[in-house]
Amino acid sequence: MGDSTRSGGLIEVVSTSRALDRSVKYVFKTSDRATFEAVQLWEGEHKAYSVCMSAQAGCNYGCKHCATTFATTPFVRNLQPEEIVAAVESLEDVRNHQGPLVWVDFAGVGDVAANWAHVTTAAKTILARDLARSVKVTSIAPQSWVRTLLKPDSWLPDRFMFSLHGATTDQRRLVIPRADAPSAVLPLWASVAELRPVVLNYVLCEHNTRPEDEAALLELLTPYAGRFVLLRTSSLNPVQGSPLRPSPREEEFIDALSNRLNGWIVSHHLSAGRETAAACGQLRAELLDIASPASPQRQ
Repeated sequence: MGDSTRSGGLIEVVSTSRALDRSVKYVFKTSDRATFEAVQLWEGEHKAYSVCMSAQAGCNYGCKHCATTFATTPFVRNLQPEEIVAAVESLEDVRNHQGPLVWVDFAGVGDVAANWAHVTTAAKTILARDLARSVKVTSIAPQSWVRTLLKPDSWLPDRFMFSLHGATTDQRRLVIPRADAPSAVLPLWASVAELRPVVLNYVLCEHNTRPEDEAALLELLTPYAGRFVLLRTSSLNPVQGSPLRPSPREEEFIDALSNRLNGWIVSHHLSAGRETAAACGQLRAELLDIASPASPQRQ
């Protein structure tokens, strides 16, 4: 755990968790005592750090694989652009020993789709001030938000990752209760992929890796061969309170997709361990008793 430090009076670092892979998770507290996370990640290929950044102090989407859903205070408010920028600026290792970040990836606590105006303002500032070389965005990508991305002159990041997590509506909503139907969002996602590279993310759990799930996913994705960068499968990092459990068919499921999903690249991402509070929102959830927000629901 790290000592508290301040950044421009906007935020305070209340805790850190360091892992053997050189990643550092930060929990920040704002002036009204809302809390959010950022993770400083070592990108060995680039010999420099990137940052996984939050968009909100908490989240309302209720995803069952995320520790934020089961925190004492799941959602407080949207982060302001200046709070996001202050968090990026405050990362000590980056500020003291490195030039611009390889990238800032908005993939932390909260979803960018729910705070897009503030995220885009912060992202533009980060790039204009040379704090990072590029910006990436991760989202469950609801239809209404994706349609705004497709409007003329919309600002777009350098890369997207959209969270699928299920081949059917019922299956996807076991992980993301508020998710749109996969068959409805995939055509929109493919349209975005014509403008920017898009990765599809699929968290692996016992509810979406059965043989019937495998068949449904193959049927869903086969028509989109060559449209997306890759299908990124991710091992589940269980969090306290979640009903989801790791898949006993993980290896078999990935092998089947790799061998039968023609025209797709299938990768596998191993989640970091629980001993470093690596799951999204996990360290924030552990600290909420010392950082109870005073002004909830501010947008």
